[in-house]
Formats: sequence, C-alpha cells, structure tokens
Amino acid sequence: MYWIALVLQVLLGLAFLAAGFSKVTHNKQMVENFQNHYHYPLWFMVLTGALEIVAALGLIAGIWVPILATLGAALLVCIMLGAVLTHVRLKDAISGIAPAAVLLILAVALLAIHHPLA
Repeated sequence: MYWIALVLQVLLGLAFLAAGFSKVTHNKQMVENFQNHYHYPLWFMVLTGALEIVAALGLIAGIWVPILATLGAALLVCIMLGAVLTHVRLKDAISGIAPAAVLLILAVALLAIHHPLA
C-alpha cells in the first residue's frame, strides 16, 4: 500500500502543481473557463490555483512528513468536490464532469490511505 500511496502522491502533486500554476498565472484558457463557462470571478480562479499549489506541495512534502500528505489530500478532496459540483450545476456532459470526478476519487483514495484511522 505504501508504494501505491507514494505514486499517487507524486502524480497528484505534479498534476495539481501544473493546474494551480496555470490558474495563478492567468492562463488564457483558464481565464476563459472561469469567466465565461463557470461564471466565477478571476480572484476565485487565483485562490483556487493557490490552494491547489498548497495541496500539491503538501502531497509532495508528505513523502517525508505523512501528516502533510493527509492535509493535502483533504484539501484536494474539498477543491475537487467543488469542481464536480460546479460541472453538475452547469449541467455539463459526462465528458466534462469525468476529469474532475476521477481526480476527486483519487484524492479520496489517497486520503483514505493516509488517514490515521485507516
């Protein structure tokens, strides 16, 4: 189970570092999505990106300090739950909901592995 958690931590950490970076640097596609599709203000996009980066760094640092992986995974669960609910609220197709839903499931799995009661 240790190796599964480690691989999942690194993959999710790298993925959310990239996703968060694209939001805080105002990537053109992210700006368009947040403003025109999701109807969220730009400050919320930057906040989301910053939280994704914090969570990703927690996952990566969690390799050495396990509680940080737990906290990072918990933060990602919250972020991705919000993403899935946003897509559902907008009545997006399954193809639009699926990426966020898969990331939510992976974050929940990682949280379950790292949770002290697991």
